[in-house]
Amino acid sequence: MIGLTPHKKDLRLIGGGHSHIAVIKKLGMYPIPGLRVTLISNNTLTPYSGMLPGLIAGHYTFEDCHIDLRKLCQWAGVQFVCSEVRHIDPIAKQIYCHQYPSLRYDLLSINVGSQPALNEIKNATVHGHPIKPIKQFLQNWHQWLESAQASRQPKRIVVIGGGAAGVEILLAMHYKLYNTTSIHADFTLISADQHILSSHNKRVQEFFKHHLQTLGIRIVCEKHVTSVTEHQLALNDNTTLNYDFTAWAIHAGAQPWLAESGLKCDDRGFIQVDQYLRSISHPDIFSAGDSAAFMPIPLPKAGIYAVRQGPILAKNIVAQLENRQLVPFKPQRHFLSLLTTGERYAIASRGPLFARGKWVWLWKNHIDRTFMSRFNPQPMVNANNSGNVTESMRCGGCGAKVSSNILQNVLFQLDIQPHPDVSSGPGDDAAIINLPANTRWLQSVDFFRSFIDDPYLLGRIAAIHSLGDIYAMGGIPHSALVTAVIPYSSEPIMQETLLHLMRGVLKTLNDENTVLIGGHSGEGPEMAIGLTVNGILPSSNALTKSGLTPGDSLILTKPIGSGVLLAANMAARCQGLWLDQALAYMLQSNQAAAAILCSYTARSCTDVTGFGLLGHLQEMLLASQCSASLSMNAIPIMEGAQQCSLQGIQSTLYDANKQSSQCQYYAGQHPNYPLLFDPQTAGGLLAGIPAECTDECLHALSAAGYTSAQIGSVTPYNTNSLITLTDH
Repeated sequence: MIGLTPHKKDLRLIGGGHSHIAVIKKLGMYPIPGLRVTLISNNTLTPYSGMLPGLIAGHYTFEDCHIDLRKLCQWAGVQFVCSEVRHIDPIAKQIYCHQYPSLRYDLLSINVGSQPALNEIKNATVHGHPIKPIKQFLQNWHQWLESAQASRQPKRIVVIGGGAAGVEILLAMHYKLYNTTSIHADFTLISADQHILSSHNKRVQEFFKHHLQTLGIRIVCEKHVTSVTEHQLALNDNTTLNYDFTAWAIHAGAQPWLAESGLKCDDRGFIQVDQYLRSISHPDIFSAGDSAAFMPIPLPKAGIYAVRQGPILAKNIVAQLENRQLVPFKPQRHFLSLLTTGERYAIASRGPLFARGKWVWLWKNHIDRTFMSRFNPQPMVNANNSGNVTESMRCGGCGAKVSSNILQNVLFQLDIQPHPDVSSGPGDDAAIINLPANTRWLQSVDFFRSFIDDPYLLGRIAAIHSLGDIYAMGGIPHSALVTAVIPYSSEPIMQETLLHLMRGVLKTLNDENTVLIGGHSGEGPEMAIGLTVNGILPSSNALTKSGLTPGDSLILTKPIGSGVLLAANMAARCQGLWLDQALAYMLQSNQAAAAILCSYTARSCTDVTGFGLLGHLQEMLLASQCSASLSMNAIPIMEGAQQCSLQGIQSTLYDANKQSSQCQYYAGQHPNYPLLFDPQTAGGLLAGIPAECTDECLHALSAAGYTSAQIGSVTPYNTNSLITLTDH
């Protein structure tokens, strides 16, 4: 029998805001037995708003100001789903995402922030650039800077919104332009209030008014924008203002799906919550930060409240799960406000207090960097290995099959397409395949443990990986059988996990015109997936590993490095954007690449998977009785793979792959040398094609979206040196 720690309840966190990162850290340090935690965010990196002006001004790098959610979740044992929520059904307790299967929850928390209320201004959603989402604003700003550099004409920049965000961002943009670029611009700040920074004390208001005037920045108060066109703003006094770049920093608006989901919201669309940060209409839903309307007393949309609500939110989530008394959130009457002036100079205020100077900026910088360091998981030690309660022992053999009830519910929800060559009745033990005449049959099998906690992505990648063998042989996939292992949990969690896994498999199979004809599912200590794939060979000759000829060019259709990146991710040492890119390569089908290679008369082909690039090339060379010369500098490498490799991170298969190699290399190894033995998941194709076809083949692969390269050439067989590596 197998000892398992089952998941019994699902906590879903929507949004990677400041409150939720505190919850993730707390649950990573003190996990709740039986609780599966999932973060749903449409971005891998979440920005820290307090450092945004410094980023725009150039005082910080992009990495300084962003928290790596994927890395933090990996450390904390939290499932990460990169998708955008479109709707929730609080009655059925379902979350509906963009291009992702629905997710059920037992307890839900929402921390999705806010965005400027542009719907109140005609055409504002079409023209201008809202400061939130921050990622999009930064992209728009950098694109505008590049285009403005090419023009010598003076520019007109307008920021709409006289609050802290508008003032700080305007001053940061001004500093950037006049200290790091040759762009000349006139700046205007529009405030609907009588004074800028109306929520701050008089000394703060007077300082910034004087500072803006000293810089020649025009201030327009007690006016608001009523409509906007491509290069002109219309104000409520019937005057107009021309602009080249405008930033919206007006009062906050809510994401529309919150109110549309049936949650009790205020008149601006924010979720109304009680003193415990629970929805007043749905007590199984929490909300914090800008997405919440705190009902005991109105709170401004300021990041300080989201940060301070985080620990209370974490306590109350745990308390509700454990049926304990919740703790009220008690907002402070006054809070410290630190406002930057564009340069390394800042203003501090708290109630009537006021201070200014470079030392305030240094103080703020220390506070911000300390906050960010709290969510870098590398130095942390979590408690995932303690405190867990093991469920009663679970059987193996056929006693470990997923229950019929779960399986039938999943199959009912899957849209499995029929195939004219396959026939089987309901409940039949096997599928009957009617092969077309004069057709040769290809079969291959792959199986692996989960390398990512997202079952939908795992299913998609597993199917792409398995189909690679068929494409490498020059075949056309026909059908597949699936073997799925699901961690033992409560029935709803097991059912959803299996459903997401199978929907991922079906997504790929349907895209590749391959029919699912059956499979097997069972319980196990961790998620695992395998496919047995069938294919047909349309031509008389299969692409094998034995067709290489001296003089052939060796073409690789995808970068290598996924093994070391996945190993780094398991240790929470892989940057989220690196893993995002690696997953994108894994999700890229080899179908089009195989067709292109065949059209340029490929003589031999294989897919690069578990044995690494050198291991699979070695198989081709031995079968073809040839040798090869590879250029280390020509081999495409996934971003971050070299950095992880140089830190000593390796896949568990690395040593065995290296020991099996037969290559000759000079002393003083290339930094990418270890990656030649790195096992690849859903890797690219490696093929030998006639040298005269190389350029056209690479152009066709590039046009089809592949990051391909000629990595070397085939040479006559040399018993002393099967593979020679050079830097050329």
